Amino acid sequence: MKTNILILSTNRADYSHLYLTIKALKKSDAINAIFVATGGHFDKARGSSLDELYDTGVKPDYKIRTVIDWSSEAKLFASIMSFEKRLRTVAKMVKADYIMVLGDRIELLAVINLSLIMGKKIIHISGGETTLGAVDDYVRKMLSLISYIHFVSGEYFKENLSDFLKTEKNIINAGDPILEYIDKTDFLSLEEANRELNLDLKEKEYILFTYHPETNSPVDIKSQFHGMERFLFDTKMPVVCTAPNADLGGDYILKQLKHISNSNRNVIIVEHLGFRKYNTLMKNSFCAMGNSSSLVIECPYLKVPSIIIGSRQRGRPLSESVINTTHDYNEITNAFRNIKDNPDFSTDRLNQIHYERAETSEIIKESLERLLC
Repeated sequence: MKTNILILSTNRADYSHLYLTIKALKKSDAINAIFVATGGHFDKARGSSLDELYDTGVKPDYKIRTVIDWSSEAKLFASIMSFEKRLRTVAKMVKADYIMVLGDRIELLAVINLSLIMGKKIIHISGGETTLGAVDDYVRKMLSLISYIHFVSGEYFKENLSDFLKTEKNIINAGDPILEYIDKTDFLSLEEANRELNLDLKEKEYILFTYHPETNSPVDIKSQFHGMERFLFDTKMPVVCTAPNADLGGDYILKQLKHISNSNRNVIIVEHLGFRKYNTLMKNSFCAMGNSSSLVIECPYLKVPSIIIGSRQRGRPLSESVINTTHDYNEITNAFRNIKDNPDFSTDRLNQIHYERAETSEIIKESLERLLC
């Protein structure tokens, strides 16, 4: 009898990490992998990513069309409770033995509750990492405390997690799944991406910008974004901006980006790039800027310089090709000039050394077959 594992994807970002693992588990003779898409995949305000799931050839077995609503405290509670109720129904329907999740998004509080109440054991990917500028960091730690099996992105994170849990049991270094995805996914050419996006970007002559609100910070969102606004108003280099997460403050950032774009033609907003186009634009960019985890993990792997602004990713180990600044306009500008004045900025620095490249999907599949079946 097969082991039933419910695999949950809550947004466009975690799906690119989970994609190869879902494909691998779907081929297992011992595991029945049930893929559930929810949350940001249905967020029309930020470009629904559901169609892109189908384009990858992985069809969701179930859809939970609950989008987490940060517009007020009451709506946030209501949307999380609605998601939890629907997830419980799906988990009971498919007779899930385990629930697999990745990362630290607030939707996963529902998974923690189901685990406690229904006795569903959690398989967690990407534990042992720290993001002190986001409330997500607390969610990740709660998941680590309650999860049955942990897949981490490198020995650095395995040591962190074993120190936190006071045990090494069921903590497996599988490497970072996004690095396997980068190596095994056919990128679009920059010309193809330009054609699909109706842009005219030149290789190494534009910035890729992604900034999410710091949800665990004493700095209010307007103060967080002020220095970046000045930089974007002044920039002569084209900047491609993606939409922020649907966190508290995300709507403000998106509104300001649209205002800046109307004033400075060099600032271009593409609310939903999708997995392949995002990585294509990152690979060919002059640098990436903002506070997405992709600036810490993918950029160094692709030998692209990055500027992390603020404290959202504070606690993560940084490659030497990553510059961390405050929200101050002068610091941001000086970091950009530092890269611009040194054409070999990234290649002169170490590659990513903490996030390891491995055959992640096969390691996860074989480990689960050995431990659970």
